[in-house]
Amino acid sequence: MPLAFAELSRRLAALRARFEARAAGIWLVREQNLEALAFEAAPDMPTEVAAGFAAATSSVPLDRRELGVVAAVLERRMVVSVAAELPADIGSGYWLRAFGASRSVAVPILNTNDSVEAIVSVALAAGGPSDIEVATMIRVEAADWLSERRRDAL
Repeated sequence: MPLAFAELSRRLAALRARFEARAAGIWLVREQNLEALAFEAAPDMPTEVAAGFAAATSSVPLDRRELGVVAAVLERRMVVSVAAELPADIGSGYWLRAFGASRSVAVPILNTNDSVEAIVSVALAAGGPSDIEVATMIRVEAADWLSERRRDAL
């Protein structure tokens, strides 16, 4: 694994830990898909759940609107998915329940052209910081994750 991926995973893991999140992920927008760059699960998450999510979201078509990360790209804004408000058998509702999370916050990261370059999302248990606080911290933390220098290494 190139150092850029290891560093990205380390930073994502630190972000997940800061929020005591059940999971965190980052996806790069590539044409009509989201391509997973890194996924970090809580240490107590069952291996089959973490592996299943990683496999299911390694490449996600942008027509999968039932996923908050896709909605965040298409709407160009923070999208909050609340497990109790979503179907239990598909999309974000399914994965949030599998993670033991009550909600997720998916935040678009814009490039210098103001296009959505990536999505960073965290799945959170009940309570904790507000959605706005989470989104602000994600934007601050992820601001340089995909700089030109890092992106070239990816």
